[in-house]
Amino acid sequence: MRLYSKSLFRYLYRLTNDYHLAEDLLQETFYKVYLHLSTMNEVVQIKSWLYRIAYNTYIDHYRKTKKIKAVQVDDFYTSLKLDPSLETENAVLQKYQEELIYKHLATMKELQQKAITLVDIKGFSYKEAADMLNVKIPYLKSLLFRGRRELEKRLRNEVKG
Repeated sequence: MRLYSKSLFRYLYRLTNDYHLAEDLLQETFYKVYLHLSTMNEVVQIKSWLYRIAYNTYIDHYRKTKKIKAVQVDDFYTSLKLDPSLETENAVLQKYQEELIYKHLATMKELQQKAITLVDIKGFSYKEAADMLNVKIPYLKSLLFRGRRELEKRLRNEVKG
């Protein structure tokens, strides 16, 4: 628990954007791990197993509360009203790009969204991501290819529009 709690918390915090909810989901994740620990024979990739449980816990919470994770456009534009002395133009531009990516990513097909998040954003290997999503590596690669292409298309339309 000590070894992975900080990285799992950061992962859950990035998914929820809510500090207290991420703490609750982390506790629930470790509770589920504790309940199923006796039934597990041997877990080879403990890190990916923990991340899969954390992600499933997040999804369970998401389904229970039916909250939409999409970025609210009004909130985004109000967040851009920054003190120019505190942030540089590049930081604002980077924040804008990240918000656009997450906005469009949130509206994509669920498996494509998960695949891109795990591999491109979180930096997991194809094998780890495939294990977490319970898919085979070739299917994961297909999800990534199609998802990246769709995301690029949406971002190009956003810039043109």
